[in-house]
Amino acid sequence: MISENLIGKGGSSQVYRGCLPDGKELAVKILKPSDDVLKEFVLEIEIITTLNHKSLISLLGFCFEDGNLLLVYDFLSRGSLEENLHGALHYYITFFCILRGLVNLLISSFYFISK
Repeated sequence: MISENLIGKGGSSQVYRGCLPDGKELAVKILKPSDDVLKEFVLEIEIITTLNHKSLISLLGFCFEDGNLLLVYDFLSRGSLEENLHGALHYYITFFCILRGLVNLLISSFYFISK
């Protein structure tokens, strides 16, 4: 996998964007070798194949290659999991609340300094 196709990484894995010969885009998750990697691999397969929700991606397959455990998912370009679960509006509301807090802090600071 080449670094320019890296689309995400976590503590125990990296996710790369891939493409099949027919043009179908994939997300390939490569689990890093560790003591518990096989248990995590099997657990993730069990969870993904058991749950059915519109926000969960489909597991297309899995394999063991060159000492690495790989999970192959549909690629979704709809943004992050956070955006898909809460929508983009969530970010604007959070940003607005932070901005409002900063404005209140500045007003309070100005009032305190002017006394």
